[in-house]
Amino acid sequence: MTAPTARDGGETRPARPPGRRRDRRSPSTPLERVLRWGLRVVVTLVLGYLVTPIVIVVLESFNSVDYLSFPLEGWSLTHYRKFFADSAWVDATLLSARIAALAALIATVVGTVAAWGLARSNARGKGFVFALLYSPLLIPIIVLAMSYYFTFADLKVIGHWQLISVAYSVMGIPYVLVAVSNALQQFDPELENAARTLGAGMTRTLLRITLPSLTSAISAGALFAFVIAFDEAVIILFVGGSGSVTLPRMLWDSVRNDLTPTLAVAGTILIVVCVGLFLLSELIKILRERRERR
Repeated sequence: MTAPTARDGGETRPARPPGRRRDRRSPSTPLERVLRWGLRVVVTLVLGYLVTPIVIVVLESFNSVDYLSFPLEGWSLTHYRKFFADSAWVDATLLSARIAALAALIATVVGTVAAWGLARSNARGKGFVFALLYSPLLIPIIVLAMSYYFTFADLKVIGHWQLISVAYSVMGIPYVLVAVSNALQQFDPELENAARTLGAGMTRTLLRITLPSLTSAISAGALFAFVIAFDEAVIILFVGGSGSVTLPRMLWDSVRNDLTPTLAVAGTILIVVCVGLFLLSELIKILRERRERR
């Protein structure tokens, strides 16, 4: 009896036994397995080193005593009630959110327009302009803070939260610029040319063709700009004055005066806001990809 065969394109070949798959991967050597497990151990240790302090802060916010202690001496929501009952902490949190929202808006608009203009420009100096807009990421934060302080002091505007938002937006512009520039490199400019050929003006082409294709990049840059402005503490120490006390500054002042689990509550709120925004961004990205597939 001959072995069963299967025809494929006019050729006869032995049929593959059912239930068996051909393993095309070559068997790993003992050294490769050791290196693979070693890499996993190193990655686990690094992640543990980075995540453990965050976990401790979150756990400390549920401590039942009025002082910092670890391991916890009990579980309680007392310090969360104290945090939200204290108008100073609540006002500082709301001010941080207001400053961060305005800073993210300014950074998003400026960064998006700059990225689009640089991508469509053939001028010689566009590399210098890009480096100039990117430079806030390279300058030490203490240098930026001192520069803002002397500028605000000369203008006598220290403590104005709107101008503080402008200062923070300068730090957020590079993130929007890089994100949108990378997206524009993958964007087909022929789509814009086709829209212009069909009679659409530059503004309509930008609003109906270009910007919808850059939504993910723009939202990612805006997210980074918001988180930076919401979480930054050095600049606000220099230019906040007595009238603008944000949540990071409130944390700094409280660390110097008294160490209580309320500090852990404030830190937990910062962590939850930042992580929640990143998860929301990923969720929006997933939902948009599913909608495009349909």
